[in-house]
Amino acid sequence: MKTILNFRFTAIALFMIFLTGFTAQAQKSSITMAQLPANAQNFLKKHFPKQTLNYILKDEETFSLDYKVQLADGTEIEFDRKGNWEEVDGNKNTIPNSVVPAPILTYVQTHYKGAAIVKIDKGAWDYEIDLNNGLELKFNSKGEFLRVDD
Repeated sequence: MKTILNFRFTAIALFMIFLTGFTAQAQKSSITMAQLPANAQNFLKKHFPKQTLNYILKDEETFSLDYKVQLADGTEIEFDRKGNWEEVDGNKNTIPNSVVPAPILTYVQTHYKGAAIVKIDKGAWDYEIDLNNGLELKFNSKGEFLRVDD
């Protein structure tokens, strides 16, 4: 019995050391616009040409790398390791229409006149949209409306 308990304790201790080793690898650093992947630079120039940057963070973890940009108006944009946008959060500011896929923009303009998109989150299989009226809408990867989220 004592041997089993010692084995379990050792296994748990090794597992905790293993996890600590991976989390210790996480590193956030401030970088310049020139250090962003080209896709991210082009996205910012196209959709936010007049915005000033507050900061750009490179977030390196053991199995992932992403970038977070904050603009002077508070808008935050997250990019993957290749510079493809994953999320644009206007923090109550309207997201430029040019960021939103056309079918989604058309749906919102048709069904929620006067509402503005303040956040868009692009997942692997869907989009989540937050409107300034508090509604959250979900669309599939083709931009077809799925449902109102709670």
